Amino acid sequence: MARSGRPYVFIVDPLETLVPQHDTSVALMEAAQLAHHRVLVTELRGLSIREGRAVARCTEVRLTPAVLTDRHWVSESDWFNRGPVEDIILDHAAAVFMRTDPPVDANYLRATYILDYVDARRTLMVNAPAALRDANEKMFSLRLPHLGPSTVVTADTDDIVRSVRRWGAGVLKPTDGMGGRGVMMLRPADPNLHSIIDSATLSGGRQVIVQQYLPAVTEGDRRVIVLEGEPVGVIVRKAARDEFRCNMAVGASVHAGEVSSRDREICCELKPLLAERSIHFAGIDIIGGMLTEVNVTSPTGIREIDALCHTRVAERVISWADAVIATRIGVR
Repeated sequence: MARSGRPYVFIVDPLETLVPQHDTSVALMEAAQLAHHRVLVTELRGLSIREGRAVARCTEVRLTPAVLTDRHWVSESDWFNRGPVEDIILDHAAAVFMRTDPPVDANYLRATYILDYVDARRTLMVNAPAALRDANEKMFSLRLPHLGPSTVVTADTDDIVRSVRRWGAGVLKPTDGMGGRGVMMLRPADPNLHSIIDSATLSGGRQVIVQQYLPAVTEGDRRVIVLEGEPVGVIVRKAARDEFRCNMAVGASVHAGEVSSRDREICCELKPLLAERSIHFAGIDIIGGMLTEVNVTSPTGIREIDALCHTRVAERVISWADAVIATRIGVR
């Protein structure tokens, strides 16, 4: 099972919990295997520091790639096989893809502190550990506020109510959620408005994000995959019936998209901010031409883009990584 060469290491949630027909992590692992790399997987709990070096307790995996049939991915029930457990100094890896889903909690933060000990001159980090800590996915877009909807970040109930009344409607988001969890519509006339805010803010003890509601959400939101600041693929997610959230995790339908001039404009402005933080791979969300989120922890959507748009974004990401490793880091 073992192969030579510097491996690609993927830090993921337990393999048994991944959905190979959907998860971008699986698509990237398949592409790395196709490029003849050893693919090693580990979890947050498998990371440690020994004598000043970051170490991961890994298993090599061999994947049975999903097959595209009628624009849907079909996978075997036993889609992976594990090799024996091995410890690897992460400086010896070609690349490390940190792909664990939020929340960015204490366990996640500890993992990024350990990954700080990887020599980024030798090993490509996707994404940089400091960026994973600092680039909050719901708030990073506020560095360029003119690109997105009016937004407040506050724990103050009165501030939220005033904003919602001014806008006509708002959308409340927790600062550390994913998949639409905890996202709620706020309407001025809703008799539950104060109760919703009290619950979300823990009675004024926790900040939340509240954005102006964008009516264009009825047309769906755009998930744009961004590689080194450039848009490389798009899907459009449309909310399920009786829903306003356009997250696949809550039943949104997915449709093919194309990179638009507005996508390029937004990425052009974001690119310097991403580059200075070594955020190589991201997924941005755009509604009605307005930037709403910048996802950096485990951006998803590649499976759907490749299936619906006849692209090979996963292979493109691995080819990019190979090129970076060869030209900027060097092959050892």
